[in-house]
Amino acid sequence: MLSIKNLKLRLLILSAIVIPNAALLLHPPQNLLVRSSSSDDTNNSFSVRWQSSPLRNRHDVTYAKSKTSLHVFFNNNNNNNKNKNGVNINSSGTKKISTGQGDDLFKTLELKDEALLQAQTAVSSLESALESAVTNLEYMQQQLQLRVLDLEQELSKTKTDLSATQDELDIAVSELQLAQQQLTQSQREFEELEIALGESEEVARRAELRAERLSSELSLLKETQQTTTQGGQEQVGQERTNTKKKNQPPSWNNLFQGSAGIISSASSSTIPTLNDWIAIKGSDDGDVQISGKVINHPTIDDGDAIVTSPLIDPTQAKEKKIVSTSSGSKYRLGTPLTLPSSAASVDVVAAKNKFVKSQQEQKQKEKQEILARARTSTDRSSLPEVTDQTLGNGRYILAGKAVPSVNGRSLIQTAYRSTPQGLPTGEPLIAKISSNTEAMKREYDNYQKVSNGLKKGQFIRRKEFLANAGSEMPGKSVLVMQRGVDDVKAFMPKVGGRLEGPLLLDCAVTGLRCMEALHGVRLVWNDLKTENFVVVEDERTGDISFRGIDLESCMPVKSNPVDYTPEACPPEFAKSFMKGEAESFALEYNYDVWSYGMFLYEISTGRGFFDGVSAETITKKLPTFTPRVDNVPDDALADLISQCLSINPRDRPSLARIAKHPYFDGYMGNSINPFEFLFGN
Repeated sequence: MLSIKNLKLRLLILSAIVIPNAALLLHPPQNLLVRSSSSDDTNNSFSVRWQSSPLRNRHDVTYAKSKTSLHVFFNNNNNNNKNKNGVNINSSGTKKISTGQGDDLFKTLELKDEALLQAQTAVSSLESALESAVTNLEYMQQQLQLRVLDLEQELSKTKTDLSATQDELDIAVSELQLAQQQLTQSQREFEELEIALGESEEVARRAELRAERLSSELSLLKETQQTTTQGGQEQVGQERTNTKKKNQPPSWNNLFQGSAGIISSASSSTIPTLNDWIAIKGSDDGDVQISGKVINHPTIDDGDAIVTSPLIDPTQAKEKKIVSTSSGSKYRLGTPLTLPSSAASVDVVAAKNKFVKSQQEQKQKEKQEILARARTSTDRSSLPEVTDQTLGNGRYILAGKAVPSVNGRSLIQTAYRSTPQGLPTGEPLIAKISSNTEAMKREYDNYQKVSNGLKKGQFIRRKEFLANAGSEMPGKSVLVMQRGVDDVKAFMPKVGGRLEGPLLLDCAVTGLRCMEALHGVRLVWNDLKTENFVVVEDERTGDISFRGIDLESCMPVKSNPVDYTPEACPPEFAKSFMKGEAESFALEYNYDVWSYGMFLYEISTGRGFFDGVSAETITKKLPTFTPRVDNVPDDALADLISQCLSINPRDRPSLARIAKHPYFDGYMGNSINPFEFLFGN
C-alpha cells in the first residue's frame, strides 16, 4: 500500500510531465521545420522540430506513421527531388512548408488543441480528485492516530484493572485457602469431639449404671438402718444408744450388721429375700447358683427352700446384695447359712476366677486348634528353600519363587536377613518388589504417618524401605516386612470356611483399629478387604492375631483415588466410575465404612457378596445393590453390617458409633478399656 507521501510525489511528477507538454501543443512555434529522418521516402517516421522561445526548452517530438491528416500532407510520392505540393527541398534535405499547406496543418493542430484541452481539463479534474483523496487520507490518518491513542489508553486502563483484579483474586485465593484450613481444622476438631462424645456417652452410661446400683444399695441400707434401729429398741438397756444412732448418720460398719430376724422383718420389700443362703456350683463350669429360704415371694410360701437360676454376676453373691439370675429374677441376699468349720462352702470369688480362667483357656484352646489346622500347610518345615539370589546388594537373601500380589502391581517373595558371611539369619520376612517406585514410596510414607499418629492401629511390622533394590534388581524398589502365615481370605478355608468366636471378634476389631489409625492422620484406606489382612503367629506364646497390610492406595481425605477394588468400593463411587468421573471422585471416610461392612460380611459368612463375579459386573451392579445379611450368624454383627452398608453415605455410622455398637460390648468389657480400644496397641 502506497503511503500518502509517495502518492503526493507521484501526482507532482505527473503534473510536471503532462501540463507542460499540453501547453506546447496548444501554443506551437512560428517556425516549424520538418526534417526527414532519412533520405529514403519510404521511411515510416519523420521529425517535427520547432524553436521554442528563449524561455522554453527545446523539444523534439517523433510521431509514428498514421492515417491522420499530418500523414496525408507529408506523404511522399516516391519522387526523391519533386514535391507535388510545392515544397522546396534544399540541398540539405530540409523541406520547407508553404503557406497553404501550413493553414491545413494548423487546422489539424486546432483539432488536436481541442483534444489536448479536454485532456488538460481531465488531468485537472484528476488532480483535484487526487488532492481531495489525499486530504481525505490525511484526515483518516489523523483519525486513526487518535483512535490508536484511545486504544492505547484503554489498553493501559485495562491492564491496570486486570492487575487490580489479579491482586483481588490473589487475596480471595489466600482467604479461601485460610478458610479451607480452618474448615479442615474444624472438621478434625469435630471428629475428635465426636470421638470424645462417644467416649463420654460410654462413661456416662457406665456411670448411670453405677449410680443405679448405688441407689439400690442405698435404699437397702436405709431399710436396714430402720430395721436395725427397731431391733435395737427391743433390746434392754440399749434405748439411749439407739436414740443416739437415730440422730447421727449411720456408719457403714453398723449398716452391715444384722441377723436373719432383721432381714425377715422387712416384709414390705417387693424383692424376695433369701435367708440361710449358700452359693453352690451350677450344672455348667463357672455357673454359680444360690440355695436358701425365701420370703416375700409372690408365688412361693415364706420359708420354703429354693435354688435360683445361675447368677449373671457371681461376684455379687454377698450378704445384703441384690443379685440377678439368668432367668431375669432378682433376690435380696439376707444372712448366709452358717456351716460347721468342717463343711466346705463355696468361694464365690474363686468360682468367678475359675470361670474366667476356664473361658480364657477355652478361647486359647480354640485358637490353638484353629492355628494348628491352618499351619498344616504353612508351618516352618514347608517354608520355601533359600536360593542364591540376593537383594539390596547382598543385604537380604531370597527364598522360593516370587509370586504376583493380589493387584498384580508387585511381586511378593520370602527373604532372610543376610550375615556378613552371606548366610540367612533371623525370622523369615516378606519382600514386596515393584518397579513403581512412586507407589512404593507412597505406601511407605503412609505407614510412617500412621506410626507417628496418635492411634497406631494394628499393621504389619515394617523392617525397611529400599528405594533402590540394589544392583540385583535395577530400576526396582523393595519394602521388607514381617511375614504372616496367610492372608485372611486364604486363611478362612483352612479353619472351617469362615471365622468364628474370638477369631471373628479379633479380626473385626483389628479392621476397626486400622481404620481409626488411618482416619486419625486424615487418610482414606480405599482398599479395605480380606486380602489386606494377614494372620500373624507369636512364636513365644503361640497366639495368633491379625495385621493390616498394603497401604499403597491410601490417599488423603477429599483427594481423588489412584485405583480401586470393585468388591470394596461403595455404590457412589461405582456411579462416578460408570459416568467416567472416577478420577475426580472425592474420597470420604464413609468410603472405608462401606468397605468395612463388606469385610465383616465376608469374614463372618466365609463368602463375599460378589465372589466369582467380574470387576465390570460388580461395578455395574453396585449402584442398585441391596445387601442382605440374613445368613450372618450373629444378630448384633448383622445389625452392624447393615448400618455400614447403608446406600446413603451419610447414613453410615462413624467409627465412634461403630466402637460403641453392642457387638463389641463383650470385647470392651472383658479385654480392654474404651481408650485402648480406640487407640490400639
